Amino acid sequence: MNELEEKLRDFLNLFWLRPENGLLCTFKSKAFKDIKFESPSLDISCGDGLFMFMHLGGKLESHFDYYKTTKADVFKHASFTDIYDYYDENYSVPVIKNPETTIDYGTDWKQALLNKTSKLNLYKNLILHDSNILPLPFKDNYFRTIYSNSSYWVKNVKGLLTDIHRMLRPDGTAILEVATPYFYETLTKLEKYLSPNAISVLDRNRRATSPGTLPYKEWKELLEDCNFVIESSENVYPNKLLIDFWNIGLRPISHLLIQMTKNLTEEERNKIKTEWVDIFYELFKPLLSIEQSYLLDKSPYVLFVLRK
Repeated sequence: MNELEEKLRDFLNLFWLRPENGLLCTFKSKAFKDIKFESPSLDISCGDGLFMFMHLGGKLESHFDYYKTTKADVFKHASFTDIYDYYDENYSVPVIKNPETTIDYGTDWKQALLNKTSKLNLYKNLILHDSNILPLPFKDNYFRTIYSNSSYWVKNVKGLLTDIHRMLRPDGTAILEVATPYFYETLTKLEKYLSPNAISVLDRNRRATSPGTLPYKEWKELLEDCNFVIESSENVYPNKLLIDFWNIGLRPISHLLIQMTKNLTEEERNKIKTEWVDIFYELFKPLLSIEQSYLLDKSPYVLFVLRK
């Protein structure tokens, strides 16, 4: 098992009830594996920190996963509830190995996610802040590394990019993951065949809450207009098939799967989970070397490495 295959297995173990998430996280981790978080560093919209923890080399006990602390029992497709925006005092993360790298600051707009993140000891400082509110609470020319995968979620994309430029040191690096309209292309195509209600079940309000999705060319022009120098840009997910998996996958029934696992003993759950992960690992492992199916101008999700 090589390093990328091991990463796939680890992410599948974390996201076993949504294996398509494990597959995409593996490609995302691969895309910026050579990027260093030089201090002072900032992760904007760090969420619960689990992806970054594992990307940076952290290891978790196999019995732990993303689905033990959720609000799955109150989920309704019509309400678009975020079932992961939930924390209780019993939440803990059994760590086998900590990453060698730590990040100085992490922000997010959901306190429950920051509470979860705090259990990882990955971020030295966690700050509750909505990126729609500008400026962010940091000094000019301060950070040597800024990472964000959320710039397309905000209403004022240019404002956020301008603020990231403000906070970045002259010798710093900004790493941004951005979505384009092709990210949800599966749903757009299915609208021809499925009812509006069926599309709503698959969409879960994702398109409505991603107001900043722009084509690659427009992202490039916007970044340059905000005075960034684009050092590199690349496809994060090289093949359209991966996006199709993610746009459908087990998303429509994940809340039901989570509830079903609560009726299992820990021993039964771990036994089923082990076999489940084994199956999806064998299904997905060949996709790690899948051929690229589009150029950057058609890319659904792009990684930009930027300098001031």
